[in-house]
Formats: sequence, C-alpha cells, structure tokens
Amino acid sequence: MASGMLGTAITGLKAFQRSLETTSQNISNVNTDGYSRQRVELATKKEQMIGVGYLGTGVNVTNITRSYDQFITTQLRSSTAAFGDVDKYSQLASQVDDILADPSVGMEPAIKNFFNAVNEATNDPSSIPARQVLLSETDILTSRFDTMNARFTQIRKQINTGMVVVTDEITALSKSIADINLQIAASQGQASGNQQPNGLLDKRDNLLNQLAERVDISVVPSNSNMVNVFMGQGQVLVLDGIANEVITKPTIFDPSKLDVVLKTPSGTEGIISNQITGGSLAGTVRFRNEILDPAQQRLGAVAASIAMEFNNIHETGFDVDGNKGELFFKGQGMGTTVIPVSANTTNATSSSITVMFDKNNIKNIDYSDYKLEVGAGPTYQLTREADNTSITLTNNTATGVLSPPVTVPATELPGISITISPAGGLTVGDAFLIRPTFTAASTTLQNITDPRKVALATNKATDSNGAVYNVTGPMPGDNRNGLLLAGLENKQGMLGGTASFQGGYGLVVSEVGVLTNSAKIATAAQETLLNNAKDSWGNVSGVNLDEEAANLIKFQQSYQAAAQMISVSSTLFDSILGAVN
Repeated sequence: MASGMLGTAITGLKAFQRSLETTSQNISNVNTDGYSRQRVELATKKEQMIGVGYLGTGVNVTNITRSYDQFITTQLRSSTAAFGDVDKYSQLASQVDDILADPSVGMEPAIKNFFNAVNEATNDPSSIPARQVLLSETDILTSRFDTMNARFTQIRKQINTGMVVVTDEITALSKSIADINLQIAASQGQASGNQQPNGLLDKRDNLLNQLAERVDISVVPSNSNMVNVFMGQGQVLVLDGIANEVITKPTIFDPSKLDVVLKTPSGTEGIISNQITGGSLAGTVRFRNEILDPAQQRLGAVAASIAMEFNNIHETGFDVDGNKGELFFKGQGMGTTVIPVSANTTNATSSSITVMFDKNNIKNIDYSDYKLEVGAGPTYQLTREADNTSITLTNNTATGVLSPPVTVPATELPGISITISPAGGLTVGDAFLIRPTFTAASTTLQNITDPRKVALATNKATDSNGAVYNVTGPMPGDNRNGLLLAGLENKQGMLGGTASFQGGYGLVVSEVGVLTNSAKIATAAQETLLNNAKDSWGNVSGVNLDEEAANLIKFQQSYQAAAQMISVSSTLFDSILGAVN
C-alpha cells in the first residue's frame, strides 16, 4: 500500500512541478510579442487491479499545449494586411495633399499672378516695366511648376526606396518561415504523440504576422505541421522548406518606376505589381498608381495647356518693334522639342515615332500615359494607360502621320500628333510608351527674356472705308493681342473644353484631397478592426496575469499536498518496519 501511495504521490509531484514551470514560463513571457499562453494537459494513469477493484496509480503529463485558435489567428493576419495597406496609402497621400494645398508651392496663386501681370501689361502696352513684370511672373510660374514636379519626383524616389526595403524584408521573412517549417517538421518527427514545438509555432506565427504587415498572405497547412504561404492572387512565397524571392526591377519603359517581381530559386521571374493585395507594399503601389502618377501628369497637363494656348495667340501677335511674336513658352511638344517616348528594347532598330502637342486640339491634352503597339497589317493600337481603353489609328503612308479612322473625330487623340518613321509602316511587335504630360511641368520654361518682344499688338487695322490692311513698324500702344492673351484666364481650355486652367488645377487638388480624406477614414476603420482582432487573439492566446497568479497558487498547493502524501507514505513505511522489528 505504501508503494502504491508513494508512486501515486510522486506522479502528482512531477505533474504539478511541470504545471508550475509552465505557469512560470507564461508569466515570464507576458510581454513577449506573439507568445501564446501554454498549459499542461494531464491524464489519469492506467488503473491497477488489486482484487477488490481497480485502484488508481496517479497522473501523467500528456502534453504541453498552447492556446490557439486558427480562425482568430487568420483574422488577425487579414486585419493586419488590410491596415498596412490603407495606413501606408494614407501616409503617402497626405504628403501629396500637403504639397498641393501649400500656398507657398501651390499653383493657384502663381497662375492668378501670371494672368494679373498679363492684364497689367495689356492695360499699358507701351510700359516696358509692366512687360518686365509679366516676364518675372512668367519665370515664377514656370519655376513653381518645376518645384512642384521636383517634389513629386522626390516622393517617387522615396517610395522606390521603400519598395526595395519592403521586398527585401518579404524575402527575408519568407526564408525564415521556410527554415522554421523544416525545424518544426524535424521536431514533429521526434514526438511520440501529438506534442508540438510551441515556441517554434509561435515564432512562425509571429513571422507570418510581420509578413502580413507588408503584403496580404494566405496560409495553407502542409505535411508535418509545415505551412505553404501565398501572396496576392496566389503567387507562391513559401512551399514547405523552399522560399521564393520578391525583388524590384525598373519597368521596361520607365526606369524611374519599379515593378515588383517574384523570383523562384531556379531564376524564373514574373512581374506581379498588379497582383499584389494588402500590406504596406500594396498601399505603396496603389498610391503611386492612383495619386502620385495622376497628380504629376495632371500638373503637367495644366502647364502644357497654359503654354500651348498662350503660344498659339502670342505667335499671331506683334511686339513693340513690329516684329512677329515668337514662342512665349518653350518645352516638350512645343517648337522643335518632342514629347518623351520610350521604345521597347525589342523594337526594330529602324522604328521610331515623333510625338508633339497638337496646337489645334489643346483642350484635349490628357493626363495619362499612352502605349502605341504595332499589330499585324500593320495596325496601330493606342491604349490609354489610366483606364486601358484604346483606339485603332490609321497611317498615312506618305507622311507617316497616324490619325483616327474617318468614323472617329480627330479630337479623339489626346491633344497630340504622332508621326512614325519609316512612314510606310513600323515593324509588327514594336511598342512605344508616350508620356505627353509626365515631365511637362518641369520642362515648360520661359522662352522670351526681352520685354520688348512680348507680342501684345496685332498688325491688322481698318481704314475709313472698312477695308482691312496690315500695319508695319513699331506698335507700342496696341494691346489687341494682349486682350486675347488676357482672355485665356477664363477660357475653358482644359478637360475637353470644360474647365479653365485654374479649374483644371483645382480638380487635381480636390481629387487628391478626396482620396486622402477617404484614406484617413479607411485607416481609422481598419485600425478599429485590427484592434478588435488583437483583443480577440489576446482573449484566446494572451497571458492573463490574474489567471496565472491564481494558477500559481492552485499548483503550489497541489504540489505541497503531493509532497505531504510522500511524507505520509514515508511515515507509514517507517511504522511497518518498526512493527516488524
């Protein structure tokens, strides 16, 4: 009897010792990020037949498990990815919104002051100082366009650096998860039952949460307690013990823009920029596509529209000395300076295109990039990158000028003219990226520096009989062309003839403002959902010190009771020995 009592007490002593050790582990890791509360699972040992019945033989420690709920853990990862997306988007959007709304760099005051100077010079066309003020305000206007464009370029460099950092982190986390998969599989093989390496599982879950902060992931269980991890729309990140890399590479047409690329261990690469969802990486890509690129292009559209409309009228006028007006502004698409075009590296070496702004279709200058692709025939497909709509152009083989088919209005082209070389036709498979307004804000410059050359006059006059004749020689007091220039301030010269220049710029400001405000609202909502998910996880897996303190007392008392049973067993055994002697 003493032996049975002693053995039973020893099993209890060991069980409660393990319980105390596990409780101590929980308390020690109360502030450890990602640690899941552990508990000892106990089971009754096999009973022993003693003739009159079955007698218990004590308790066994069957397992040490962690408190874990797969649904809640998955929900936490999903909320983490969603918050990472909108939070990054909101942070970056606020930067652009601040730039556009800042009166020290914003365009509205500069545009207003420029046209005020045009009016002042028109009111007193013989005043050289008034003309000089106009040239000074012109310089301020073009400098302001350039400054704002430079700010956008800085943000672009910032997000490129951020994308490189995030993709490197995704690759490192994926490799760490693959390594832990192998460690978990090895540890699982050492277990005799369903025991699991709790520390490794917690570490892997923590790495998965860190990964979800950067990109949305799906986690699928695999063999030997390993997991497979997929990102975005099913791209493989981790397959058991193998991890793919996520890297960045400059796009084919634009080295300043980075694509996200998935690279396998064998070296196969695939562009996945448009397939990324969730996490800070998706927020960065969305910001670039939805705010940064359109804002920079819209800014360029305003600059090009002002310059082209002003040039059109200025070139028809005459200066103080009776000379015909020159280009007032210079820049891409004006005069002899072409619009930037990027050719695909696989194009035929003889293929090229020349793109200029169309002075007869200025109101349709668009803020999107365009891709020209040569198909069989050859046919020429012009695709608007902003919404992926396209039209088919026809080629005049004598001149190489591309134009919409006769059934489509000529104004269908976005304020540009396209001429191909050789004029007879390009090679099938050729492709070009046309960027009418992307850098227009930085390349639009003042062309006239001599105030006498400002063409405020016109050389047309009417005699007493009503006949029109040309005036020659100096015309210092004539302001008729200046009145036309001043009238541009209120002309609906943008967005297909529906907005003034300030209205066009105001649309940029308002659209970015709306998107930024929506992002802030979405961020607040997702933060609430994330906090709720964290609370749910904490309720299931987090360490509660009050609960652990209660367990500590309970297990301590149980341990002391088991120790007391050993003492009783020893006393009884000593009594038996004394009686025998």
